[in-house]
Amino acid sequence: MKIVFVRAFLPHLDARMGKYARALSQSGSDVKFIGWARGQDRGDADSNETFLFERNAALGGRWRNVFALLAWNFFVFKTLMGLRKNISIVHVVDLESAIFVYIFCRLFNKSMVFDIYDHYADTRNIRGGLGKVISAIERKLAQCADLTILADEARMVQHGLKPASNLMIVENVPDISWPHDELLIEEDEPIKIGYFGVLEKQHRGLENLLEAFSGNKKFELHFAGYGPLEEKILEKVKSCSNIRFYGALTHEQGMKKLSEMHCVVGFYYLTVPNHRFASPNKYYEHLLLGLPLLTTYGTPPGNKVVNENTGWALSEGIDSLLSWADQLDIDDLRIKGKNARDLWEKYYKNYAKETIGGEYLNRLKRIARND
Repeated sequence: MKIVFVRAFLPHLDARMGKYARALSQSGSDVKFIGWARGQDRGDADSNETFLFERNAALGGRWRNVFALLAWNFFVFKTLMGLRKNISIVHVVDLESAIFVYIFCRLFNKSMVFDIYDHYADTRNIRGGLGKVISAIERKLAQCADLTILADEARMVQHGLKPASNLMIVENVPDISWPHDELLIEEDEPIKIGYFGVLEKQHRGLENLLEAFSGNKKFELHFAGYGPLEEKILEKVKSCSNIRFYGALTHEQGMKKLSEMHCVVGFYYLTVPNHRFASPNKYYEHLLLGLPLLTTYGTPPGNKVVNENTGWALSEGIDSLLSWADQLDIDDLRIKGKNARDLWEKYYKNYAKETIGGEYLNRLKRIARND
């Protein structure tokens, strides 16, 4: 198979895309990438397999990025045109790149995989008539694509989709193995709390995490990634000795850094409607690493960590973080970490191999055109 991935993001920083690409490469398929470098690390962009659109645009910039988004889509279409003789499938991520990909695929008889990481309107809090129109377009593309992938069955309700032959669920389960040792914490050692991902200014609780624990010697905050909150984190690093920042990392580098923590963070505040359906990498990564997860009450990961006793689900805001810190027990960290790893071994250890290396590849073989 000859497949090209399209996402308005850097390919080497996308863990989910990396899982697909590894499975395809191992099967002997030809894999290429079209991505967007928004002033960040280019990774392996100089290879013959990666084509990057290089134009700065702020994450979360919304309407300020309209012209950049249009330019990105023209770049995608132009690049696909140049590759059209060497493409059988285009695997596109999210609505911001999907419309032009759909047009290309229909014009040139190529197969389209529509991988919906996040509901477009809900993620960007677009309401009213415009939100309904955008959601209708997204739903129609999902129904028309040769294969549509969602991260959780609950997302079907969010998108207004019904079970269909072109629909597949692929949870965000890592496809890597990771050595695991019992969580060790010395009594006088600061508790290391780690976050790796997009550094959003709000809705992810990172700003509250900074305010709650900056200067608190009982805790160390470790951040990796990039985004609008980066400037504030760098300011805090200068004035607070208990904060570390590592910049943008690859998924493997980020996981290695997280594995050195005592607790990992993945907040999903309900101020973003999409978070009611959150099925994040971070939930599965905390199981793989055998570390407790600090997340949000009333969300899918929050419900899961409470039911399985692998972490804490907190209400939104600084007060709940401070209350959690006051009641935190080191033995509880160890117990929840052990429960997390046990759950990984029992249910998720072979998930990626069976789902991506199995069902996903088989579906692509059935829909591939012009190979």
